[in-house]
Amino acid sequence: TNQTANMFLGKKMLKKIFFLTIVLTIFYIITTRPELSQPELSPFEDETATKKYIIMFRPETPTNIVNDVKLQVLGSGGTIYEEFFIIRGFAAKMKEYFVQDLKNSHNSYIVSIEVDGTVQTLK
Repeated sequence: TNQTANMFLGKKMLKKIFFLTIVLTIFYIITTRPELSQPELSPFEDETATKKYIIMFRPETPTNIVNDVKLQVLGSGGTIYEEFFIIRGFAAKMKEYFVQDLKNSHNSYIVSIEVDGTVQTLK
């Protein structure tokens, strides 16, 4: 029985060593891997040219047109961070150059595209 107990403890010890080896190997791989390189911007792209805008549509604008504009914003690398339902529109963060393209593509439906910001009243 003593020999069986020693063999059982030996198997338990081997399992622990194996488990620790796996954990340490994963830890080593994670901590020593090279960082993923960031894509370089072309000279024509300016990272700081991204601004927040509010895009407003005419009340009769079909839903598919609004959805199409949202897809265009997302396709240009922009993000939609707020949607408005009482008034037809949404707020998005997008590149400045894309704003004019957007105005030209759906100019009969878009009422305005304005920079999102704080509004203050005069005292």
